Amino acid sequence: MKIMYVDISIYGHHLIYLNNLLQAASSESFAVLPEGEEHVVGRCLNISAFAIRTFSGYRKWMKELKKIAMEERPDIIHFLDGDTIMRYFGLGISELAPSKIVITFHHFFQGKLREVSIKCMLKHAAVGVFHTEQIADKVKIFGCRNVKCVPYPCFLKTSMQKSIGYQNTPPVLLALGGTRYEKGLDILLQALKSVKLSFRLMIAGGVTDFGGEYIEKAVQNYRSCVEWDLRVLTEEEVLAYLQRADIIVLPYRKLFDGASGPMCEGVYLGKAILGPNHGSLGELIRKHHVGYTFESENIEDLCRCLDVALCSPFVYDETAMEYQKSLQPEIFINSYAEIYQQTVDK
Repeated sequence: MKIMYVDISIYGHHLIYLNNLLQAASSESFAVLPEGEEHVVGRCLNISAFAIRTFSGYRKWMKELKKIAMEERPDIIHFLDGDTIMRYFGLGISELAPSKIVITFHHFFQGKLREVSIKCMLKHAAVGVFHTEQIADKVKIFGCRNVKCVPYPCFLKTSMQKSIGYQNTPPVLLALGGTRYEKGLDILLQALKSVKLSFRLMIAGGVTDFGGEYIEKAVQNYRSCVEWDLRVLTEEEVLAYLQRADIIVLPYRKLFDGASGPMCEGVYLGKAILGPNHGSLGELIRKHHVGYTFESENIEDLCRCLDVALCSPFVYDETAMEYQKSLQPEIFINSYAEIYQQTVDK
């Protein structure tokens, strides 16, 4: 089975996601990217980095994909990030026939236009993949039946670790990943001003919306308790930060609804998770008993939740440990393999 994997970026988890799928795919499968050929584990075709946020750029990009598809004749074309092309309502996807189309969406966005876009895109696709059952169920309510859920795994090259409580005194909090607005780093820094118990905080990831100058000013009241490393991290560095941490903090805003890489990685390593009570994140934390939730975007409730989490070590129960097992990358890869087979068999 020949699969053509398409993405517009290798930033963050994009490259790890792609490489895990490529490693398990047939030798004739390949990736199409605007950059990063040297980082891809299999064959990679680089195309111009069109500005797909403009309609003209998107059309040029789709024409390039069509040209490659006609030459390569893949059985399946897998768009690895459907979120970035939602604004075009699936325009041009039908032109990629006879290849079957699989589209992965990583987040759920509210609004009627978003709903219409998802329906249009999935009309031209064999399968739409989502990373949480809650989001998959929401899309099914739209009337889409070609929907599958593949839980987001832990991609780090490490073994699953037993939850043993906190290893540090005071406990170490970790805010991991790019400092995007929707991830709420500013909310966390504000809440920590009023936390009663002792803590240490690590901030690690590339700068997007909040940089070092902002952080320096925001943490003046507790500067000695904070360290930050604002750059894109290697996989080994991500693992090192996770291993040092006791609690993974996800102060995400309500506009974020999707799977969280830092959460999955934290759970796999047996860490306590502290996240918002809305959407998929809140449901996963509560359902699988992996930590604490607070009212989304409520600084006072986040402060309360931090004090509760810092008060006593958190240890996983049987429910949490079963969830840990489900995050193994082998399960993720096998789930996609089943989807691909079912797609070509239709």
